[in-house]
Amino acid sequence: MVRALVVLPLLLLVLASGAPAVASTTLPDLTLQDQEGRTLELSSLRGQVVVVVYGGRAGVEEHSAWGKRLDADLRERGVYRAEDPEGVRPVRILAVAEMGGIPETFRPLIRAAVRPGVEKGYSLWLDWEDRMARSFGAHEPHSTVLVADRDGSVRLVVGGPPSGAPWQQVVQLLRKLVP
Repeated sequence: MVRALVVLPLLLLVLASGAPAVASTTLPDLTLQDQEGRTLELSSLRGQVVVVVYGGRAGVEEHSAWGKRLDADLRERGVYRAEDPEGVRPVRILAVAEMGGIPETFRPLIRAAVRPGVEKGYSLWLDWEDRMARSFGAHEPHSTVLVADRDGSVRLVVGGPPSGAPWQQVVQLLRKLVP
């Protein structure tokens, strides 16, 4: 009885914290849409190492900084060239903005508002249902970075800015997955 009284409040605390009840071990079957209205199914990326940088609307600049720094690091290491099409690169980097709670009626307005802030040639993928955060957790106000291997198995979920320990963890794993 005493054990139940101790465990129940702890369980309620975990559930109230917003942490995912069951951590996913593979990329979810999720369709994203970018600022131009293009769609991408995460399942279509099997065969590539996938890095998903996601978080809330307020952290879009940090998400972008992660993507740009990772892209520069991978090109510098010779993993791929800037002119290589995304589909043939061994690593795919996605910047995802969690947009849950926005009614479908307003989504075209949101895409139009986001469009000018996204650098030409890049996509900001919009997760209208916050599925990434619900599946893997969030590290607000910072970005959350997820790395999945070529089979879609999630190998790392870390939060923070693109520097220090989070950066080192991501880069070290990418060096193992894509030597």
